[in-house]
Parts: sequence; structure tokens; C-alpha cells
Amino acid sequence: MPDEGLTLSDIRVLDLSEHISGPFCTKLLAGLGAEVIKVEAPGRGDVSRRLGPFLNDVPHLETSAAFLYLNTAKKSVTLDPARRAGADLVRQLAARCDVLVESYRPGYMDSLGLGYADLKETIPGLIYTSVTPFGQTGPYSDYKASDIVAQAVGGMMYPIGLPDREPLQIGGEPVLHTAGIAAFSATMLALYARDADGLGQHVDVSVMETTTVTQIHSSIVFQFGGVDTPRRRSTLLQASDGWVNPGLSMGVREDTWPRICDLMGRPELANDARFTSRESRREHQEELDAVISVWVSGQAKEDIYHTLQGMSTIAGYVATVEDLFESKQLSSRGFFQAIDHPHAGKAAYPGAPFTLEGQEWRNTRAPLLGEHNREVYRDRLGYSDGELTRLRSEGVI
Repeated sequence: MPDEGLTLSDIRVLDLSEHISGPFCTKLLAGLGAEVIKVEAPGRGDVSRRLGPFLNDVPHLETSAAFLYLNTAKKSVTLDPARRAGADLVRQLAARCDVLVESYRPGYMDSLGLGYADLKETIPGLIYTSVTPFGQTGPYSDYKASDIVAQAVGGMMYPIGLPDREPLQIGGEPVLHTAGIAAFSATMLALYARDADGLGQHVDVSVMETTTVTQIHSSIVFQFGGVDTPRRRSTLLQASDGWVNPGLSMGVREDTWPRICDLMGRPELANDARFTSRESRREHQEELDAVISVWVSGQAKEDIYHTLQGMSTIAGYVATVEDLFESKQLSSRGFFQAIDHPHAGKAAYPGAPFTLEGQEWRNTRAPLLGEHNREVYRDRLGYSDGELTRLRSEGVI
């Protein structure tokens, strides 16, 4: 039954995606109340089930941190679409869904008779979202990519790092998660369009293009200035307990600078020509950092942050994971939510990246591998227990 109070409680999603981008898209749909039926390979499941870290550092299909986070509030069925009986099951499930999300290489689903062109003939209202490294078309469409490859070829890495060193990768896998948000947004737009004309469509999401959009200013800078966006040295300084960006070169009003000089115990700097304007402070950044670092080194990072923010600067500090859990801002908004799992136990999971007024967010545990086979195949599609046993023995489910 649909969950009352959830925005997408009347939407059903068939999730044929793996790893990060596609599952993050469907995680967001599930959070808004959509019923997401996740299709996993029999016996091994989504590839993210084999990604560490694992609970107690013991590899297990049910205790991968990546899988548990990316697949909250979903149902899991096992199914091999490459087998004829498996492809038939996909068609039956798709016919009962509003959205299908997949992340196979371009052309693979078509080879199984499960591409958008095949399914739209009998399911004209289906939203078919494909998330791939380079999109469905173009000379790179068959290429593979990881997050670091997408950061590199999408232009994100070039401006990051020291000017005289190699470009650097942003930690974690932000590009793949961003592509998931792009897929979620596009899928929501396609659902909105379907409400108007009753027709579905093929949503084509390219991780490379998603990455390039986040760095679009670089291409504009190049066209207007004729140069690549340069790499610059970090403006982070060492506080007594971590790193901060005081934001005093460009993020300070002229009438605030004298007050900051008093705060640092250096009132004479208010009249120092090197620091009296934003432009001069930026021009003498290294000299400014040398002055500020003396004051910063004796202060706690959050004290610096709150003090300077209170003076209308754009100061910030580098938060550790522990800082995030203790953040009063995140706590006040109920961002982290405790979820219990039969194998992984209880942990605090990040919530939604947005809020909708008056709407709830569903953040229940990730499913066990094949946990919902009987509910979906027997109770909904009408397969008998004997037929399910046969399909299981043949490796179909």
C-alpha cells in the first residue's frame, strides 16, 4: 500500500542499475515514497555489495557500507535479465512500473529486447532512465569510467591542486553521486511531463556531461580570457585543532577589516597599505596568511568560524566526520537518522539533500539480497512456489 504523506507514494520504480549513480537516483526516489524494486544478480547481488568498508572489516554481502547507504527504502529481487525467462520477468515487472532505471553499457538492454524502443511499444507511459559514463551516443559511449576518470575527462581535476604539481582528484566519489542527482532530477521532470501528455520518454544521463556542467565556468573563462582556469594554492590555515579558511582576502567588507585587526591584536594592520582593500589583500595573500596564521594557530577552528561569521565574513572550517555528527546545524534539521539492519546493526545514515514542506522522507533499511522475491514474483506476478523453485535452480532468480 502507498505510504501516506510521501510525495511519490503512487510511483513504482524498477531499478536495474548498479554501483553508485543509478542506485543513488533510485534511493532519492524511494526516499520520496516511490516503491523501488531493485533487481540484483542471483547469488552475488549489486556490485556495491562487495565494496568496503564492511562491518568489523569482514566482507559480507549484507554489510557493505556503500550498499547499505545507496539502497535504503528499497525492495530486492534477484533476476538475470540475460536469460530468456529473466527477460520475460523484466517485461512483466516493467509493465507494472512507472520508471525503469538502468546502468548497462549502451546497446546491452536492446540486445536483450529490453531497450526503451522495445518496451515503449507496450508500455508507452514508461520513464526509462539510463545512467552511463558517457551517454547513449558519441564516440566514447562504449568506454568505461570510474569516478577519477570522469573527474579527469570532464574537466573537474584540471583546476585542483598546486600550480606546479599534477592535478588532484576530489576525495570520495562525488561525480558519481552528482550524476545520480542529475538522473533523479531528470526522472522527476519526465514524470511531470507524463502527467501532461501521458507519454514516457528515454532519459539519457552522461556522467561526463554531469561533471562538465559542474565545471562549466572553466569553459567560459577559456573562451573569454583565452586561458585555462589556473590552479591556486590553498588558503587553508592550521588552527589549534584543524584547518580553517578565514576568508579574509576577499570575503571581508572594508569597514570590517579594522575590527578584525583589533580581534587579532594587530590594530596597526588596519592602515597597512598591503591589506586595506580586497584587491591589495589578495595581491599580498602570502603575507596576509603569515599574519593571520599566528592568530589562527592559537584558536579552535569552530571558534574562528563562528567569530568571523558573526562579523559577516565567509570564513569556514574543514569538518571531519566526527564534526559532522556533532554539527548543531545538521542536528537541528534532523539530517542523520538511525537505521537498524539485521546484519549490520544500528548506524546513523545521512538523510535527504533537500526538504519539501509538509512532506516526509522515508529512510528505512536496505534490503537483504532477494528478500522480496516471494512478495514480488508470487504475490504480484502469480508465480507458484514450485515455479519459483525451478527458476531459482536454473539461475534465473
